[in-house]
Amino acid sequence: MVPWLLVLHVFGFTLWICGLLMSTFVLLRHTREPIPETRTNLAGLEKLGLRALADPGAFLTILAGVLLIMTNRPYFFHARWLRIKLIFVLLLIALHFIVGTRSKAFAAGRITLDPGYVRFLFVVILLVFLSILVATLPGAVLLIG
Repeated sequence: MVPWLLVLHVFGFTLWICGLLMSTFVLLRHTREPIPETRTNLAGLEKLGLRALADPGAFLTILAGVLLIMTNRPYFFHARWLRIKLIFVLLLIALHFIVGTRSKAFAAGRITLDPGYVRFLFVVILLVFLSILVATLPGAVLLIG
């Protein structure tokens, strides 16, 4: 069962990151688009990336992660690398919320977004993604437990 949970966890994480990066990339293009019809289409793509990729990916990642922890509680509850990873996962959840709310508000015309801010979100998502990988893979070896 553990190998399948790992597969689901990694698959969900891949969907989550792809959805967030795609939505942010499309949002960046959306901020620069002057044609109303194209702006509507871009808003639809942002929503698709979030609702079809990022949301299910986040759910699957978190569910499989919790189930993985439950398979070996004594080990995971004392693993320092897991605590570090969970901090970055909380940051990713916050970024997911930020991208979703900003995208929806921008599409509705309630806010304006600076392309520099959206580019910053994209880079931060990438850095959090890499931090989760480092905390998980080499972190388990470097932090020994």
